[in-house]
Parts: sequence; structure tokens; C-alpha cells
Amino acid sequence: MAISQEQIKGLVGDGDVVIFEIGCADGVDTKRFLNTFGSGLKLYTFDPEPINIKYMTTLGSYDAWGGNNDVIVNDSRHTFSPYAMADYNGEITFNRSKNLTENPQEGMLVGRYSGSIHEPLTMTHSERYGARWPGCVFEEKVTAECKRIDTFCEENDISHINFIWMDTQGAEREVLTGASKMLPNIDYIYTEYYDEEMYKTCANLEEIKSILTGFELIENWRFNDSDGGDALFKRVN
Repeated sequence: MAISQEQIKGLVGDGDVVIFEIGCADGVDTKRFLNTFGSGLKLYTFDPEPINIKYMTTLGSYDAWGGNNDVIVNDSRHTFSPYAMADYNGEITFNRSKNLTENPQEGMLVGRYSGSIHEPLTMTHSERYGARWPGCVFEEKVTAECKRIDTFCEENDISHINFIWMDTQGAEREVLTGASKMLPNIDYIYTEYYDEEMYKTCANLEEIKSILTGFELIENWRFNDSDGGDALFKRVN
């Protein structure tokens, strides 16, 4: 992702701040948020991948880069929920990813970053780009619990969100539609997007903009290996 936690702090301040990290994977950026913000931070993270759930909730766990995750488990400013954020509450099919390595056992453990509620399409092969990530495969589906942002906020008495960080692998439409009531109370939304069908029926940037009618696109960092990028939206009304 293109923006840093320090830059986010510059946007929202360092007082009482509510941040949602949707698609937190195994906690690399979660730790950066905790290290960057002060005591007023309330950080809510979400991920439905079973490996990520384990590494976000178990003492002695490590992220894929070797960073210890104990702070994620112990820090009272942080709350993890094992949900796929979507446009309804219930259950949803989640397409797991894994990375092929020389060690098959390791491959099951390190595939933490590309799973989606949408089936992969050009993620695995593109007529334009070919096979960009041949070591990333999708061989298993699991049933995950899904929840709307609106419902989660009602259940947890959250009336305002300063910043949403989304790395949801093609599920942007569902996540944002599930926040229809909360959108007027969100200051910034930062999301990955694709203008190619990286995942089946995923929303492109124009559709995301059409959902975020009360927001202005203020930054767009384009990818160099795919048709997409990271977009930063600011609420204007």
C-alpha cells in the first residue's frame, strides 16, 4: 500500500482516533499503526483467512516477514475480528490463497495475502500481463463469517471512523455498500482497486467513486504491474 501510517497520522491527528484495517492479513500494518499512534487510538482489524486469524490472536506468532505478533494480541488499543466485511451479515465463501515454495508445508502457511470472497481471474493469468504471480495459487474454499460495517459499528457503539484502510482483494463494492449508514461519519477511506477483472466481478475505480458520492478522490497511486492502484478518498459532505 502506498500511504504510510505517519502520513495517515498527519491527516487524522494523534488524539482520539478510530481506524478500521479491513484485510489486515497477518498484522504487518497493524503493528505499524500501533507503533505510530498514541494512547487515544482505537484500532479495529478484520480478516477471515484461517491462517491470519491464528497469527492475529495467538501469542508467540509471527508475520510472514518474521515480526513477532505479541503486541497485536496484548495491546488494549487493538481489537481483531475474524470477519469478511461484506454487504450482508451471515456466511460467505472465501477463496484461500497459498504461495508455492520448495517446502509444501511452508506454502500452506505463507499464503496469507491474496484470498478473496471473489474468485480470482486475471490474478492467476492475464492475456495482457501473463502469469504475474505463478507462485500464488487458489486451491481451497472455506466458509467465513461476514458482517456489514454498519452492523459492526452498531454492535460496538462506534459512531465515527477517522480512517478506513482496505486491502480486500476485489471486495471493495461489498465492503463499502455494507457501510451505507456509516459513510457520512467516515473521514477518509483508503482502498486498493483494480481496473482489470483481477477477481470475478470486482468493482473498478469508477464504480467505487459512484458508491462514495460524498467523497473526493484526493490521491491515486497507480500500480506498475497491473491495471489498478491505491486510492485515497476524503469526505467532503
